[in-house]
Amino acid sequence: MSTRTRAPEKEGAEFRLEPSPYGNKEKRAAWEARIDDGTKSLGDAVAMLLEWRADHSGDTIADQDDLWIEAQIEARVAVLRFDEMTNDQIRSETLTDEKVADVCRAALDEAEDNAEDPERLEEIVARFRNRYKPPIMPSSPFMRTETELAEILMKARERNWYGQTLDELRTERGVIMHKAGKRKKETAS
Repeated sequence: MSTRTRAPEKEGAEFRLEPSPYGNKEKRAAWEARIDDGTKSLGDAVAMLLEWRADHSGDTIADQDDLWIEAQIEARVAVLRFDEMTNDQIRSETLTDEKVADVCRAALDEAEDNAEDPERLEEIVARFRNRYKPPIMPSSPFMRTETELAEILMKARERNWYGQTLDELRTERGVIMHKAGKRKKETAS
């Protein structure tokens, strides 16, 4: 009896040698050059990243070129921080020269002080995300704080959530219905 072995099947996508066919190549190339030329130090790279985030904080997450550009700047910042900072500094300081613990505590304190005001909480959470999203702050404390902020926000939003009709909830949240769907009635089996 003979046993035959098959060659293992390849998993995943094929390795690509040519550039991605997606996105605006000219825009991306211009930004690659700008990032290379304008980020010789960590300070330069952090300033570019914070400016990018400030300029694009209101944008939707749909523009693949903008997401790609931000990722390239973030990658540059992440690399440069290891050239200019010690491991202890990276763990305990933000790239905006603040103590991580102080920033996290201040954001949580401000959220707790405004726990009754969902709109104000949304501003606090958005400001924290835009300013301190990694690599500006190490991932672990950022994620922990963002989770706690989101929990405070969700609790503020859910007050009387179940005491309102769907139409009242939509009105309160500013939802614009373009097309209402029909609900299916459940049938007993």
